[in-house]
Amino acid sequence: MRKKLWTILLTVFVFLSGTALGISTVYRVSDVTVNVSYVTEEAKKEGEALQARLEEVYQKSSIFFVNEKKAEEVLKDYPYFRLSDFEKSYPKRVIVSVTEDAEIYAIEKTAGKEYYVLSADGTFLDTRDTYKNSLNGEENVVLKGLNVAVESGKLPTGDGCFTSMLSICQNLSKRLNGIRTNVVSVEVLRRSPETIFKITMREGVKVYISAPEAYAEEKVQKAVNEYLSLTYEEKLSGRIILFENSGQIYASYSAVDEFES
Repeated sequence: MRKKLWTILLTVFVFLSGTALGISTVYRVSDVTVNVSYVTEEAKKEGEALQARLEEVYQKSSIFFVNEKKAEEVLKDYPYFRLSDFEKSYPKRVIVSVTEDAEIYAIEKTAGKEYYVLSADGTFLDTRDTYKNSLNGEENVVLKGLNVAVESGKLPTGDGCFTSMLSICQNLSKRLNGIRTNVVSVEVLRRSPETIFKITMREGVKVYISAPEAYAEEKVQKAVNEYLSLTYEEKLSGRIILFENSGQIYASYSAVDEFES
């Protein structure tokens, strides 16, 4: 009786093992689709290398056990890309979608020595000794006067002015169809009792926005309208001041920048 029972159990075990092996073989990943969304042409070479890495790590894995963790590990070596979607398509296909986080800003920690490079949404990407874009050599917009702590893949913390500065920058980018073409730097001027943002335009004129945390969108719109109305010669120097009075936003241009004198 005992021998017969062991025979039955062994038969069941062999059957289940064979079934599991068969299922494992049928549901082993053989098709890895990697979709890469680019913002800049310069990122394509790095994106192609990332694509090959992602295809390699998922090949031959069991479809039941694969997840986004392997992709996230690989992406640690590619700070300019982030995982935007992960999908399993049974029985054998994995679809991984990644998006380029193009660098736009550089927080000046120590001028000429250390910069925190950020994406368009303010996510920290890298620490470098230059504020220039590593992919195309163009100048990122330098953010000055901030004292922040950074962590890969997250927004900088520790300085209350960062959020309002990022909001101002994003509004400028929207109004100017991209911020880097026209803006060189944005600096915090902490002058009690108020905070002022000093925006240096590429031609030379400065824009001063007081109380930037309030009416940010309206102030940027007025500033850009005033800036675009200037002649080329006027843009080479002087200043534009933005201020609010009784809920109304005003812009004033002067050929002389009294803040610089």
